[in-house]
Amino acid sequence: MRNKMSRREFLKMSAMSVVSLFAITGCGNLVTSDTREKVELDKIEGGEKNFLIKIDELKKLGAVNFEFSGKNSILLYNGGQIRAFENICTHKGGPSKLLDNKLVCEWHGAIFDPLTGEALGRPAPQGSRLKEIKLAIRNGNIYAVPTV
Repeated sequence: MRNKMSRREFLKMSAMSVVSLFAITGCGNLVTSDTREKVELDKIEGGEKNFLIKIDELKKLGAVNFEFSGKNSILLYNGGQIRAFENICTHKGGPSKLLDNKLVCEWHGAIFDPLTGEALGRPAPQGSRLKEIKLAIRNGNIYAVPTV
């Protein structure tokens, strides 16, 4: 004999399932085993002593997120080039990630060149670009350099 589920019970279980999926998705970086996922670095303040990461580690990861001068930023290794930009989309301020050698905004899909920060695709305004962060490289280490 099979028990029937009331409409209220069905809706309650469905809502709980959706909430569970959002909770798991929100913790995605905690449960992933993909080494190319973002690595959150410590908050960084001004000064050339701002060590970010070793070049060899960045080569393995491809991209890492960090905070510099109070702003979300991204450090990239792409085609042998190392670049850093404020990770704030010129469209609506969303974060981007490195996909197929392009920076793609996670909110609305704007595309940016990972070497120049120039907007390559809408909805980012044509001619806009991500603000580049100056870097210094010494003894295989990468440092963020504040602009004065």
